[in-house]
Amino acid sequence: MWEIKIKKENSLPDPVGYKKAFDDCQGQELRDDLEKKAMGIAKGGFGNIFMIMFTLYMTGNMMNIFTIVIIGQFLWQAISTIAKMDQAFSLLENRGISLFFYKLIYLSAGLLQLGVVLYKLYNIGLLPLNSADWIDLVPLHHQEEIVVPYSYN
Repeated sequence: MWEIKIKKENSLPDPVGYKKAFDDCQGQELRDDLEKKAMGIAKGGFGNIFMIMFTLYMTGNMMNIFTIVIIGQFLWQAISTIAKMDQAFSLLENRGISLFFYKLIYLSAGLLQLGVVLYKLYNIGLLPLNSADWIDLVPLHHQEEIVVPYSYN
């Protein structure tokens, strides 16, 4: 009978700089790799801001269905970015590094995206921030007395 034996262990060492996983690293090297990964996740939201600004600039200030759809998409994206912050950092939880600073950067990117979208909503008149937008809530003043001039003829 034919018999094939496969040797599971590789006798060759790994190339210089190659790591199979984070678990192969030790001590400070592992901490540095985790911090780089956390910073990469935290800075991910800033890459979309210029794309959002350019796209919203290209939609113009006219009210049409395309502008509303694009603004709605970017508004939903900004809100979901903020809402999924814990999910984005879930792989790095309990790994020995503090994620507060990285989550703060991630949150600031999401809030900046939200601010850009809200500014666009204000520019096209869909965000009621002017006093004229709330004029219906001002109570009307009814006069109780009427003064009529009296003339002697």
